[in-house]
Amino acid sequence: MKNSKNLQFDAQRKSLYSLFFAVVVAIGLTVTPNVVGAQAPFDHFSTGFVLDGAHANVACEGCHADATFSATQSSCNSCHSQGGLVRASFKPADHVLTSGECSDCHITASWTAVSFVDHTSIFGSCASCHNGIQAPGKTFDHIASSDQCDDCHSSSGWLPAVFDHSDVFGNCVSCHNGTTATGKNATHITTGNTCDNCHITAAWTPANFDHVNITGNCASCHNGTDATGKNPTHVQTTNVCEDCHSTNIWVPVVRVDHTQVLGSCATCHDGVTATGKHPAHINSGNNCDDCHSTVAWTPANFDHVNITGNCASCHNGTDATGKNP
Repeated sequence: MKNSKNLQFDAQRKSLYSLFFAVVVAIGLTVTPNVVGAQAPFDHFSTGFVLDGAHANVACEGCHADATFSATQSSCNSCHSQGGLVRASFKPADHVLTSGECSDCHITASWTAVSFVDHTSIFGSCASCHNGIQAPGKTFDHIASSDQCDDCHSSSGWLPAVFDHSDVFGNCVSCHNGTTATGKNATHITTGNTCDNCHITAAWTPANFDHVNITGNCASCHNGTDATGKNPTHVQTTNVCEDCHSTNIWVPVVRVDHTQVLGSCATCHDGVTATGKHPAHINSGNNCDDCHSTVAWTPANFDHVNITGNCASCHNGTDATGKNP
C-alpha cells in the first residue's frame, strides 16, 4: 500500500497534467482561427461591397469598429459622416448642398477628382455652386442677367440656351447686336437702337411702331413697300410727308406747306381736292399765283395779264373801282 506521501505526490501530478491540458486547449483555440484566416482570406465581394480604389488599402477595423461586421451599412454616409463610429472623411461645411449620396458624384479611385455631377442630388440654385469658385460661373462676357441660370440653361444640356427675357437686364441691343444674338437686318428701317419701342419679346412681329424712335424721314418707310406710301390720287408733292402730316394723326391734314407742293395751284385748288375759285370770282385764268400768295391768300395783288374778261367785268364799282360820277 502507498503511504500518505505517495498519495500526495500523485494528486499534485494529476493537477499539473490538468493545468497543462487546459493551457494547450486554450492556445489551440486562440491560434487556430488566425492560421485558418491566413490560409483562406475573407472574400469581401460576397458581401456586395467591393473593396476597390482607396477602400482596398483600408484596414478592417477602419470600417468595422469594435469588431462589428454584420451590422455595417454599405452607404457612403454611414462611414463618411461627422460624429460616426468610423473615423473617415466627411462633407466639409462649405460642401455644395446635396442629398448626401456621395457616389452620385465621387468615386472610390479618387475622391477629389469629380468627373461627373448628378444635378438631381443637388439642392439650391445653380449659382450656389456655379459661382466661379466651386464650379465655373458666368463668364465676363455673359449677357447682363440675374443668377437664375436655370431660367435659360438646362443641366442636361447647357447649350443651346432657351432665353427667358424676363430674367435679362439691359436693353435689347445689349444682346441683339448681330454678334451675341440676331440684330437689326440690313433692310431694317432707319431707327435708333431702342428695339422695345416697337417690338416685344412675346412676339417680335408684327411691330407696333413708335415713330419717336425712327431717325429717317417718312418716305424712308412709307414708300409703298415697307409701309403704306402716297396713293395715286395724292396731290403732287415732294416726299417730305412730315411737312403736312403728323404721326399723331395722319388725316386730316391741318397744315399744308406749299413749298413742298409741285404743280400749279389749280392742280389742288380745283374745288374737289382743295377749295377752288368760287362762282363770284372774277374772270381769270387758273394761274392763281399770278395774283395770290400762299403766305396770305388775301388781299390779292392783281396781275391783269391773267384776267380774261373786259375791264368793266371787274371795274364795276363793286368788285373793283368803276367809273367815278
